Amino acid sequence: MRLGQTITDIRKERKMTQEEFARIFHVTRQTVSNWEKEKNYPDLETLIFMSDEFNISLDVMLKEDKKMAKKLNTEITFSKRFKKNAILILVCTVIALVICGGGWGIAWKNAKNSLEAKFNKGIEMNGFRFDEQLGYYKKIINEETYYTLPNQSMPEYFDFTLHFHNATLNYYMMENGDNIQILWSGRDNEGKMQHSVYCLDEYGRYEYTFSEEQVEELIEINKDTSKILKDGEKIYESVYE
Repeated sequence: MRLGQTITDIRKERKMTQEEFARIFHVTRQTVSNWEKEKNYPDLETLIFMSDEFNISLDVMLKEDKKMAKKLNTEITFSKRFKKNAILILVCTVIALVICGGGWGIAWKNAKNSLEAKFNKGIEMNGFRFDEQLGYYKKIINEETYYTLPNQSMPEYFDFTLHFHNATLNYYMMENGDNIQILWSGRDNEGKMQHSVYCLDEYGRYEYTFSEEQVEELIEINKDTSKILKDGEKIYESVYE
């Protein structure tokens, strides 16, 4: 007896229509019709459900249906291979994550120790003092002229970065009644130190950025500006690089 006829017999013995039978297995009436005509077969999960539902062993249902038995054997083999491969992939993924996590942890800790030690050495060497009220480091040249550095600490482990977020150095001075800020922010792709010059209002708020021509004019007006730019680069290197 073939599987299609077996399904038909099971349904008719229980005096069920194809629609009623289909509802049990959450399929359409046409699907049941195709099963009975052997145009296609139920999957393994449905067959097991059918076996349990009607208390008929799979051996009885599949007896003499070599085509279906071969199909199920293929499904079972594929399922076993899939599970085996899935477990292997999972194990390899976990191992890779552990290795990467361990490598990242070492790199992060080394960067943290190196960066924070260099920063602390740099601020001490350059005479910066921490301002408790303002919350950052300050090196005073005179009443209107001073450098500032952020209060730095290594970003958290899961920030996935190996340097301070805000690696900057600032210099403030007065020139012809204007508040001027010079900002150093690291090197460009060619290795040249980047700096920007800003004009601030009387409250220390940004007004505009100096053009290259305006920076040159500032250097001509105040001969110390060129030295300030070089000194700032040296301080930046000693603290961050």
